[in-house]
Amino acid sequence: MTTTHTHRGLVWIDLQSPNEKEIADIVRRYGLNPLVGEELKDSPSSAKVNFYKDYILVVLTLPVRVHSGDAYEIVDREVDFVIGKNFLITSRTETIEQLEYFAKIFDANAALDKDSAIEHAGHLFYYIVQRIYNGMFQDLENIKDSLRMAESHIFNGDEKKMVEILSFLSRELIDFKQTAHSHHDVWSELTTFTEKSALFGNEFSSYVHTIKDESNHINETIVNSRELLADLRETNDALLNTKQNEIIKVLTLVSFIFYPLTFIASVFTTPGIDVPLTQSKYGWWIIDGIMLVVAIGIVVYFKKKDWIK
Repeated sequence: MTTTHTHRGLVWIDLQSPNEKEIADIVRRYGLNPLVGEELKDSPSSAKVNFYKDYILVVLTLPVRVHSGDAYEIVDREVDFVIGKNFLITSRTETIEQLEYFAKIFDANAALDKDSAIEHAGHLFYYIVQRIYNGMFQDLENIKDSLRMAESHIFNGDEKKMVEILSFLSRELIDFKQTAHSHHDVWSELTTFTEKSALFGNEFSSYVHTIKDESNHINETIVNSRELLADLRETNDALLNTKQNEIIKVLTLVSFIFYPLTFIASVFTTPGIDVPLTQSKYGWWIIDGIMLVVAIGIVVYFKKKDWIK
């Protein structure tokens, strides 16, 4: 599907799951390198930037947080940009909410003849990437909210359940980091190019520097979130181990109390002649009394040692 947006002589062509004919038309209309046409197809690729005489190809792989059953997961969605002086081509295989949202704003501003700041396709590319990065920041904030919620559950006694939750969040941050980190080389190369090229004017390099700073900010946010996750995991493991140790301690003390009682009971039930108290009228009560006194004595001893409260 091809959607065309225009504003003051600037053309933005948005391709979603384009077919061979749509790609061929775009390549012919703008005189693109055939390799660029291949890149615009649905074949997955890693983040990269290629420079041509009159345009630039930028491939970005975006980490997007989506529902997966009862949890979330990070999926990679690719967007290809071909940036010319007066045209911008975007190609993707799946719906990207931030891109769809920006298209509505762009069309509304075009109808109202606004956005005078967009003088060429480089500016349009900048604002689209800014919108996409805003979406990435929002996903990271949602992950942070999940971490804060996990923190409250940790201190409310849900340590065992939080082991699984923290593992899912760790996987999300790992996947997010791997994808977002790949943008760094793209912006570094693009910064060097714009500082030397006059394709979009000298001032455009400042826009690319801003995008690069946003990318670095995202990576710093991921690092901070992972540090918070590590602290929560350490705290959760400590509380979980403490609780498990308390359970083991209680079971051990209960077993220790019953061992002497079991021994006493086995002594008086050993087959033999003239076993003490077994033939007595009050023998059963005496034996039970002995066992009760021993049990109470053990409990009192444990309390004095402060092993039980």
